[in-house]
Amino acid sequence: MHFATLNLCNLGADAAAWRLAHFGRLIAQTLAAPALLALQELKSEAEPAADGTVPATASAAALIEAILAAGGPHYVYREIAPLADADGGQAGFNIRLGALHDPQQLEAVERMPGGALDAAGVRRGADGHAQLTRSPGRIAPLDPAFAGCAERHWRPSRKALALEYRCPDGRPLLLVNCHLKSMRAEHRRAEDYAKKQRHAQAAVIHAFCASVLALDPQARLIVAGDFNDVPGSKTLDLLKGERLANLIEDLPRHLRHTHRHGHHAQTLDHVLVSPALRAARAEVLHVHTTAPAPQPSDHDPVRVELRDVQPLPR
Repeated sequence: MHFATLNLCNLGADAAAWRLAHFGRLIAQTLAAPALLALQELKSEAEPAADGTVPATASAAALIEAILAAGGPHYVYREIAPLADADGGQAGFNIRLGALHDPQQLEAVERMPGGALDAAGVRRGADGHAQLTRSPGRIAPLDPAFAGCAERHWRPSRKALALEYRCPDGRPLLLVNCHLKSMRAEHRRAEDYAKKQRHAQAAVIHAFCASVLALDPQARLIVAGDFNDVPGSKTLDLLKGERLANLIEDLPRHLRHTHRHGHHAQTLDHVLVSPALRAARAEVLHVHTTAPAPQPSDHDPVRVELRDVQPLPR
């Protein structure tokens, strides 16, 4: 089974046709239609719903149509819609985390889906495996690391998204999709505030993952996305802890970069896995950072072969 993570760089239903067509071909052909795809920076400019949230239904539908047009499967999109202007990112865009899965390869588990401010927890299922109390759900959305804290100069940021799926062998597959606080800052002091906020976010996410593995040491758990920090940083060390492995670190250094800032190549997108998935292998597809302007995204996708998980037969 294959998994991928991709930062779409503020992609919406109003995106230029060439961008949507590019992402359709990328997912359907270049990434070979992974069973599960973690997305960052899907946007919505729609008016808030009655509950104050801004779903990205139209943006996801446009992307799914582009994948179908490129010969890919009919993916299903899942998200927790954020409250309007509450999760950071470019003003008015309401970017969020979401996921696509191919129902012909993987089954989604829907269990008490949470709202924008509802936290997902972990419990032991009847089969003995760890499962989410909410799927999809958000991880500690009210924690200052994500909600913001004026005293620490922390701003509201994207909330980590937790989702549960069922593998063909009946076992759960848990995904934590992350987009941590941006490295960009107006001045050096603000950069330091952002770094400390990323550290706090990493600690919260790791605690959640540790609770999963405490209940079920053999849990199939993926933690992926745009972490806005590099291998060896305190952010990544806090996220990994003692149990998770960063598949990016298995790659030669010259093949790791997923982002380019000016002429400086950086590795900001990562895929961490639990011990049960340690046989997995990752590759970075340098389709954006090496492309001439205009680039569809400023991040490269990461594709992972989950060697211990077999998809449903197509």
